[in-house]
Order: sequence, then C-alpha cells, then structure tokens
Amino acid sequence: MHLVFAYIDPGAGSLVIQAIIATLVSIPFFFRNAIRSTIGRLRRKSSDGTAAASGSSTPDDAGAASTDSE
Repeated sequence: MHLVFAYIDPGAGSLVIQAIIATLVSIPFFFRNAIRSTIGRLRRKSSDGTAAASGSSTPDDAGAASTDSE
C-alpha cells in the first residue's frame, strides 16, 4: 500500500473557499432580471384578474396601456 500525501497550502485553500463563496453570492445578482420578470408576470396576472372582475377602469390604467403600445 502506497501512502499518498495530499497537501493544499493555505493560500490555495483560501482561494478555493473565496471562489466558492463568490459564486454563491453572485448567482442571485446574475439572475435578478429573470427573477424580477417572473415575479412581475405573476403579479400582473393576479392584478389583471381582480381589475377585470370589478369592472372598474381608472385613467391611470388607460395611460399605462397607451405607453406600452408605443
């Protein structure tokens, strides 16, 4: 049986740990536009259903619809 001595010096070990932490922290920042658009779609669907059920339309809604079409 051969003995194998695996050694990671403290500098390389801390670099690996720092890279792992940086990756975990950066994931939400990288995907924040996708997360925001998904949440926005879910909120629009729920709010559109309540506005259509009540039958009320405010001037703000009409102005928002005209700016979206431009």
